[in-house]
Amino acid sequence: MAKPPEPIDEVMPGADGAVLAVVTRVVEQAPQKAYERTLETSLPTTAARQVVELKVTKVLFGGLSAGALVQVVKPEGDYALREGNQGPFLLGKNESAVEILGRYGPDTWTEAAVKQAAAQLGKR
Repeated sequence: MAKPPEPIDEVMPGADGAVLAVVTRVVEQAPQKAYERTLETSLPTTAARQVVELKVTKVLFGGLSAGALVQVVKPEGDYALREGNQGPFLLGKNESAVEILGRYGPDTWTEAAVKQAAAQLGKR
């Protein structure tokens, strides 16, 4: 079962931008951590860090432009991204990179939810 997205109200304050985008390629894939084999049939795992290229189709807020290609970090987390994944992405900047915020999976927030949360915080 897929994990639900984190509450958008918890993630939005750290967002510097939000876009609708498509993953065009995985630029870098960190090695997956090994896990101890046991008798359990399902073990929790964490998807490794990735650097992916996004093609922005629409800007919800922030400084990017539609049509832009941007490389972003998908931190170690619950899901991995692959070419063709699409949807809204909340982006935050740290000292060295632009990073995807949230759980990064297929069950993300809707465009309407992102716009509403951004408007409540005055983000444009």
